[in-house]
Amino acid sequence: MALVQNGNALAGKLLNPGATYTTDGYGLITGTATFSVDAASAGSAVVGGQVHPSYSDLFVHKYTLTKGPLKVDTIVAEYVGIDSTTTTGGRTNPNVTASNGLTSEHIVTHPNFFGPVTGFTTAIAGDGVTFANSTISENEKVGGVFGAHFKGTSLNAGSFVGFKDSSTAAKQYFYGKNQYLAPTTSFSGVIYTNTSGNCATLRGEVGKTSTTNSFAGIKLLPDHIGTSFTAEVKGTARPTIMLSQVSFEDYCVQSSGVPKIFKINYEIRFNREGYPAEVYSASTAPS
Repeated sequence: MALVQNGNALAGKLLNPGATYTTDGYGLITGTATFSVDAASAGSAVVGGQVHPSYSDLFVHKYTLTKGPLKVDTIVAEYVGIDSTTTTGGRTNPNVTASNGLTSEHIVTHPNFFGPVTGFTTAIAGDGVTFANSTISENEKVGGVFGAHFKGTSLNAGSFVGFKDSSTAAKQYFYGKNQYLAPTTSFSGVIYTNTSGNCATLRGEVGKTSTTNSFAGIKLLPDHIGTSFTAEVKGTARPTIMLSQVSFEDYCVQSSGVPKIFKINYEIRFNREGYPAEVYSASTAPS
C-alpha cells in the first residue's frame, strides 16, 4: 500500500505538548522536550548546544532519536540553562555545604599563646612576664603562670620547649601538654556558568584570600553564611577565607565541541585567626 502524505511535512522539528522544565532553586534550569520530525531531517534537527526554540536561556544537553513508522522520527531532547531572571553575571547562585570540626594543633599556633587576645584574660605563654634562667639550664628560660620553658641565650623568649613546671595548680594543669583542639571549617560549593572567563578567573584565584564572600567579583558563598570575613589579631585585620581548590566540567557542549555551560566545583577554607598578607596574596579586584 502506498504511503500517502498530507499536512505538515515536518521538514523542521515540531515541539510536542507535554514538555517539562525544572529549576533547582539556585538558577539552574533543566528540561525535557519531545519533537516530531521527518526522517530525512532528523539527523540535523537537534544538535548539542542548540538553543531551545522558545527559551533563549536553554540549550540542548543531550538527546535521543527514535526511528518511527511512516517516516516520522521522534527526538527527546534534554535541556540545561541558567535562569537570567533570578541570577546575575551568567552564573547560578552558589550551592554550598559546610564541614565544621576540630583538629589537633601545636599549642604555639594558638592565637592566645603570646596574647592575651580578645576573649582571653591571660596569655598561655605568660605575655609580659620576665623570663629568667631556670635551674635546669642557664640557656633555658622559664616564666609565666603556666610554667612555659623556652630555649635562648637572652632573657627574651626563644624556641618553645614545653610546660615543664608543676609547682602550682595552674602549672600542673598544663604540665607536659603541647597540643590543643583548633576549630576548622571548610566550604564545598558548586556554580554553573555560561561564561568561560569565569573558569579562568577562578583558576587564578586558587590560594588567594578574601574579606568578602566573593573572589574576583564571583560570589562563592551565600549571604546567610556571611558577607564580611575578617579577623583582628594583635591589632591587624586579616582575611579569614581562602579559595583552596577549583575544578571545572564542560557541562553542555555544542556539536562543534565548544562548551555552552560550565560546572565549577570549589572549596574554601575558613581560618578564624585570618591569613597574614605577608604569606597569602589577596583576591584580585573584579574587572
